[in-house]
Amino acid sequence: MKILTASLAVLLSTTTLGLAAGFEILKPHRAVYDVTLESAEDRSGIKGMTGRIVYEVKGNECEGIAIRYRFVTTINTGRDNFTTDQQTSTYESPDGKEFSFETKSFVNDQADQKISGSATISDKEIEVNLKGEKPRNLKLGEGIFTTTHLVTILKDARKGERFVVHDVFDGSGDADKLLNSASVIGTARVVEEPLKGEDPKTLASLKSKQAWPVSMSYFDKKLDNTGEALPIYEASFLLYEDGITRQLMMRYPDYELRASLTELEYYSAKACKLDN
Repeated sequence: MKILTASLAVLLSTTTLGLAAGFEILKPHRAVYDVTLESAEDRSGIKGMTGRIVYEVKGNECEGIAIRYRFVTTINTGRDNFTTDQQTSTYESPDGKEFSFETKSFVNDQADQKISGSATISDKEIEVNLKGEKPRNLKLGEGIFTTTHLVTILKDARKGERFVVHDVFDGSGDADKLLNSASVIGTARVVEEPLKGEDPKTLASLKSKQAWPVSMSYFDKKLDNTGEALPIYEASFLLYEDGITRQLMMRYPDYELRASLTELEYYSAKACKLDN
């Protein structure tokens, strides 16, 4: 059994946007999501799963955006229990051209994997430098980084776009490939009532605000993505105009998870003064 995890940011144009990358859209915040198992096929080997995601966004359009993400799960296989812990830190520069990342994963508190490195966009091509015992330099082709992806989805939603496709690098997995993201954006609406697993008190700051229902499918660009290709990961969620996400459904090939927003704290935005 292989447990797959993916960053929330991702949980979100191949055009280089300069200093006006659009990061001013995002509000610095810390969000906590309680994770429950929605469904699992027998071949997954999963009988039960609970967990928690902590997602933290800091920075602004002058300094760039730093994201910290931690996803802890306790998994029951019917014979025993074990705990997985994925910890990810990323930084994306204000112009969307530079990206650094580090992901550490643990199983039952024992180190399982560590991936770290940096990436740049030059002439629209993403070049990745992986650190570690065997450093590697990779050229992956044209794409964007994960925070730019989220901002681009928000801009597409505001323009009324309904179906958009982007190639994204987020440093996940072995950090050696782009993922093709196909997103369907629904009509914005106000959802005031708590949804399954949500804490009503947490929703006070979202009251009367509209959110777009978004569904994303991610494909491995290294594979032959024909019309019959299956996504390696799918996600659906409510997306607010400041980058807050709510009621996240994460679908992997063998199982599905629900992440419900239970805590939300906005950070004071640091003043950003752009040079004339």
